[in-house]
Amino acid sequence: MARLPFMTASLLFDLDGTLVETDHLHFEAFKTVFMPYGVSVDWDVYRTRIIGKANPDIAAAFIPHIPADRHAAIMDEKEATYRALVGAVEPVAGLMDLLAWARANDVACGVVTNAPRANAELLLNATGLADRFDVLVIGPELDNAKPHPLPYLTALNALGADAAASVAFEDSPSGAGSAVAARLGVVGLLTSVDEADLRAAGVHITVKDFTDPAVLAFVRARTEAGRKPALAV
Repeated sequence: MARLPFMTASLLFDLDGTLVETDHLHFEAFKTVFMPYGVSVDWDVYRTRIIGKANPDIAAAFIPHIPADRHAAIMDEKEATYRALVGAVEPVAGLMDLLAWARANDVACGVVTNAPRANAELLLNATGLADRFDVLVIGPELDNAKPHPLPYLTALNALGADAAASVAFEDSPSGAGSAVAARLGVVGLLTSVDEADLRAAGVHITVKDFTDPAVLAFVRARTEAGRKPALAV
């Protein structure tokens, strides 16, 4: 029997609500920008119908009464409003320890987000995380954003990683569905969305933050499987 190459492990992270708890800022930005168009957004609407969705889909759902050729400009205004609200931000608890473990164990890390590039780069620089990731995938820059699996498949391809030895971290059903469809192991962060909604999307475990011992246990089990060379007849 011939030995096949080792599978390459990776950890792939959503951004907002996963690496950094910024959903309250997005919520305020949506409320501010949608109000002049007669659209009221409360927290329950935000967390159940907006979190994790791509901007074109949000615009189509919430401002269909506005001409479609104005949607992009309105959503750009929302993102600019959000960026103006961003101040001092801290990574979600336990993240730095997990990234340190990944570096010590030669596990590649990436960010996979539906946020515009300007938002993503702002947050990664503000938290000092920009140099901790090997790839940044921006869903809206691809042919399909989340919940399509393409963003995660793109990250895996860029890292030369195998889904069977990799883990995704998500805080929304849309993002979780994308990672599940890409055949990753998926950890759901309970920062804003109900556990039942993440479970329904197919996550393997749910945790409050990265300090939960279940995170490293799951990551080790998944990535260690990739350190054992497969056998072929």
